[in-house]
Amino acid sequence: MKVEVKEKPRLQNGRHVVTITEISEGKSEYKGIPFFAARMETDEGFVEQRFYDSEPSQPILAELMRAVDLEGETLDTEKLVGRQLSVEVHERSYPDPDTGQEKTITEAGHFRRVGEADTSDQPK
Repeated sequence: MKVEVKEKPRLQNGRHVVTITEISEGKSEYKGIPFFAARMETDEGFVEQRFYDSEPSQPILAELMRAVDLEGETLDTEKLVGRQLSVEVHERSYPDPDTGQEKTITEAGHFRRVGEADTSDQPK
């Protein structure tokens, strides 16, 4: 059998400099909360991350906007395409609401401007 693969692999855990290449929109499956999903790529792979339009997501959205130099603006998701940022890719597990079985997803977080140093472990 011959299988044609036209997709990059998912990025491995760790910090990566990525470019946002695509934005799609939707609503969460369980609560109907609007979100946009950003596809972030390097030459080696990709990660997709959902960003929800909800009060608990405001700090995450603010971190994303700061990382791509859009802070202080109303977020227009179309302005994200082509922007570079540094992300930390990791896996997260949670119980599936339908089955109760544990699901594991790959996600991006801890957004930073490209070249911004990690100061989280440095004394203040």
